[in-house]
Amino acid sequence: MPELHPSTPAAPRKRDAWEVQRGVLFALVLREMKGRVGGQWVGAVWTLIEPLMHVLVMLTIFTTIRAGGMLGVEMPVFLATGLLPYFLFQHLSLRLMDGIDANRGLYAYRQVLPFDTLMSRALVELMMNALVYAVTLGLLGWLGFHILPADPLEAMGVHALLFLLGAGLGVFAAVVSHRRPRVRSMIRISMLPMYIISGVIFPIHVAPPEVLHWLLYNPLLHLIELSRHAFIADYPALDGVNLRYPLLFALSLCALALALYRVDRLRLVTST
Repeated sequence: MPELHPSTPAAPRKRDAWEVQRGVLFALVLREMKGRVGGQWVGAVWTLIEPLMHVLVMLTIFTTIRAGGMLGVEMPVFLATGLLPYFLFQHLSLRLMDGIDANRGLYAYRQVLPFDTLMSRALVELMMNALVYAVTLGLLGWLGFHILPADPLEAMGVHALLFLLGAGLGVFAAVVSHRRPRVRSMIRISMLPMYIISGVIFPIHVAPPEVLHWLLYNPLLHLIELSRHAFIADYPALDGVNLRYPLLFALSLCALALALYRVDRLRLVTST
């Protein structure tokens, strides 16, 4: 067997599938981060300021209307523990819904699949919302409010389910609304009633029992109530609220979304 000359360059090592996938995701995450903040520091600052301004505006309105706490808890903490989880769900689902069409030019590269662009968007939204959480809760803590979760494990579980629910809805919406702008508009409009019926800015306890029975079918309501309960030890969690229902709902939605993506994956790439 002939020996290689010492100066002969070694053949480059062939990358395995995981290394290729990791490289694709890393490049897409960097691309999404640049697009998310607009390539300028103003975009990054606005990403942090927008939800904080929302909390401050709602706090001003509720303080003007009603003095004191909400259900015996501090009003800023009550609003933050409802608005921040909702923003995570909303931003994740809507950004993923637009993810396939927004990255259409990348599908010419055979390593890039539509699902890769959705995963990268989900990771970027998770990082951005984690930063928003830290800034908002840090500011409330600096102002003297209690912002440390009373049950950290419950808080982690609730937010993991929020991510799963938002990602599942985002992938489902991305597939069913592909090349259907009216469906996409309907999904965007539905976020407003979802905002209202999920107890984001007011305690859902005030709803009549006959209405509350139907509201409990909303898995986001369960997660927002449990988010408040995880942060505020004295918060009276609503009867019937639990982690099992949103977990089963989120897993079923993710399974349906992935099945639809599997069926339509070729159409998502080839349709114009």
